[in-house]
Amino acid sequence: MTDAVTILPTPVNSSARDKLVLQVESCEAGTAEILSKRYSIQSLLGRGGFGVTFLARNIYLPEQPFCVVKKFAPIFTDPKLVSIARDQFGLESLMLSRLGSHACVPTLLDYFQIDEDCYLVEEYIPGTVLSQLVNNQHQLTEAEVESFLIQMLKLLEYIHSHHLIHRDIKPQNIILCQTDRRFVLVDFGAVKDLSPIASIQTSAEYSTAVGTPGFAPPEQLANYPVYASDIYALGMTCIYLLTGKQPSEFATDPYTCELMWAEALNISTGLLEIINKMTQMPLGDRYQSATQVLTALDNRSIRAKLRTYLDRKQAVAKSENSGSLVYYPAVVHWALGIE
Repeated sequence: MTDAVTILPTPVNSSARDKLVLQVESCEAGTAEILSKRYSIQSLLGRGGFGVTFLARNIYLPEQPFCVVKKFAPIFTDPKLVSIARDQFGLESLMLSRLGSHACVPTLLDYFQIDEDCYLVEEYIPGTVLSQLVNNQHQLTEAEVESFLIQMLKLLEYIHSHHLIHRDIKPQNIILCQTDRRFVLVDFGAVKDLSPIASIQTSAEYSTAVGTPGFAPPEQLANYPVYASDIYALGMTCIYLLTGKQPSEFATDPYTCELMWAEALNISTGLLEIINKMTQMPLGDRYQSATQVLTALDNRSIRAKLRTYLDRKQAVAKSENSGSLVYYPAVVHWALGIE
C-alpha cells in the first residue's frame, strides 16, 4: 500500500512489522493464502504505514481474474491513532463506493473483516506507474503532458463534485493502463470527505496532516486541505513528467517562492503560465477548481487557433498587396495578448 506520508511522531510497532514481513516472505516463497474463500494472494505490490497491498486472483470467478487486496495493518501502536487509521481505511472503501464506476478510478470489489483484520479489494489496473514510466523513458513531451492534464482535470471535477479531496496525487499513484492508454488515479487511502454528512470526525489533538512532501501544498500540510490542494499536486506532477525531477531538486525564486523548473525546457508560454498558476504557494493565487484550469487550457487553444488563422490571413494579404498589412481591432490584440 502506497500510503501518503502521515505527519505523526508515532513509534513503530515492531511486532506488527515482523508479522507483515513474515506474511510477505511467505507470499514471495509461493505459499498462496486464500482470503474469504475466494482471494488467492499471488505477490506483494507494496507496503506502507497503514498496511500492505497484494496482487491476488479471485478463484471464485471464471478465469480467476486479478484483483488488488489491501490489508489494514498499521505499524504504529497508539490506540487512538490506530482507531483513526482504521476509520480512514474504512473511509477509503466507502468513498470508492460513492465514486462508483469511473474509467479513471479503480472499482471497489469487496470489503470484509476476518477476526480483527480488515481487507479492501479493488480492481487491478494492468499498466505502468507514471514514476516508473518517467524513469524508464525519461520525461514526457508537452503534448503528452497536456493530454494527461486534461484527462486528470476532468477526473478531479468528478471527484470534487462528490465532495472529496484525494490529498495524495503524485506520479506513484497514477497508472497508465496498458490496454487503452487511459490514466487511472489509485490509492484513496488519504481521501478527505467534505460532504455535510461526513461521518468520520477526529479531534484536533489527533488530527493528521497527510501528503507527500513536494507534492502537497502548505495548507494541506497544515491540515487545512481544500479542492485547490489537489490542483497544486497535479501541477507538481506535470512538472515531474516534463522534467523527470522531484520538486525538491529545483531551486526556488527567493521573492515569489516559485519553483524555477522550466528554464531548460522548450515549453510554450501558455502551458508554462497555467502550470505555474496551478502550483502557486499562496492559496489565493492558485486556480481554485479543475474547471478553472480546463477553461484556461481551452482559452489557450482558442488563442492558438486564432493566431494561426490571422497569421495565414496576414501572409495572404502581403502576397496579394505587395507587402501591405492587415490591421485588427484592439480587442483582437487583447485576446491574443499582443502588445
